[in-house]
Amino acid sequence: MRMYGLDPRPIVGCMPPDEPRPPLTKRLRRWHWVVIDLLFGAMFVVAVLGGMSPRSDLESALVLATVLAAAARRLWPLATLVVVHAGACLMTIIGTGTVGVIPQAFVMYSAALALPRLRSLAVLLAVLATNALAIYNGKTSVGGSPDNPRVLIASSFIATAWAVGYAVRQRRAYAAAMRDLAERRAEERARAQVAEERLRIARELHDVVAHSMSLIAVQAGVANYVLAARPDEATRVLSSIERASRDALRETRRLLGLLRDDGGARLAPEFGPAPGLDDLGGLIARTKDAGVRVDLEVRGRRRALPAGVDLAAYRIIQEALTNVVKHSAARTGRVLVAYEGDGVHIKVTDDGRGRAAGGALESAGHGIVGMRERAGLYGGDFRAGPLAERGFEVAVRLPVEDAR
Repeated sequence: MRMYGLDPRPIVGCMPPDEPRPPLTKRLRRWHWVVIDLLFGAMFVVAVLGGMSPRSDLESALVLATVLAAAARRLWPLATLVVVHAGACLMTIIGTGTVGVIPQAFVMYSAALALPRLRSLAVLLAVLATNALAIYNGKTSVGGSPDNPRVLIASSFIATAWAVGYAVRQRRAYAAAMRDLAERRAEERARAQVAEERLRIARELHDVVAHSMSLIAVQAGVANYVLAARPDEATRVLSSIERASRDALRETRRLLGLLRDDGGARLAPEFGPAPGLDDLGGLIARTKDAGVRVDLEVRGRRRALPAGVDLAAYRIIQEALTNVVKHSAARTGRVLVAYEGDGVHIKVTDDGRGRAAGGALESAGHGIVGMRERAGLYGGDFRAGPLAERGFEVAVRLPVEDAR
């Protein structure tokens, strides 16, 4: 079975698509790099000793110890730098030449990468100064080159290695800071999405509870009034209360299930589709059971709307009818749904108190505010107010981008 367009079967011999294989340099461990440094150091020793003629056992041992010690630069950069630098200075003093500059540069790169800026800069200055002293106080090199160019070349080589190491350290620190910033922004976006989802669920709960409980309260009052005189009518009203209660509990359970953190697998069979304009028949029937006759008129060619727009339209009509039952003292109402070129137009009117109830409606809880926010969420227009003579009107236009 394929889910969300992906084949759940394992891909033999391949990494999962969301876990790409890291490059070789990321798969190598620290001891791998130590071994690689040892191999390069050994090749460098062979090249240096092969070019030294004549050479003493002391010089050979000093070159071997100084170069191979640089292989520990990834483990203990500062201690390794001290050892390698001391050996390089001794090689310079006894007349081996400035071949010790190369292992010094490699270790200086690691020190600049591992140490803080001021500390690594102090180490660099100390190395450059002692190197210059060793060159000026050492024996003449094999080629007989003067001291000043040798100091300049050695200092430039070591300083360049330090600059490269420091630049890499800065780049890594910047990359780590950007990763942290991206993670913080992702967390902020996730928290904002959670808050938005909770606000949406709160609106849904308000609509469900306000509508259903209002109908139940009105019907319970009717049942209490006609219980003795007309028991058949009381039975019908109580059955309507039972249906409204079950519908409210079912939808409330669906909404509260969204707040669970178990993935919703166990509650999934209880979830029903979100209501839309196709469910207006049941909504109007429940309103009629509450004592308000509502006529539904649909204009234009009915078409499928985006799920969010469809739900918003249904909830706005539901809230408007709830206000009719609770506040208007109306006997009849009318719901007009018009599918037009720029979207869907909704108009809910009643023959209730109208202007006398207008102020109460604007301040009665979150009903009018919630309808206005739902319309604004989808870029729609909302208008609510009393009619000229009697009654109240709620008019909404919800645009649909692909309506044309």
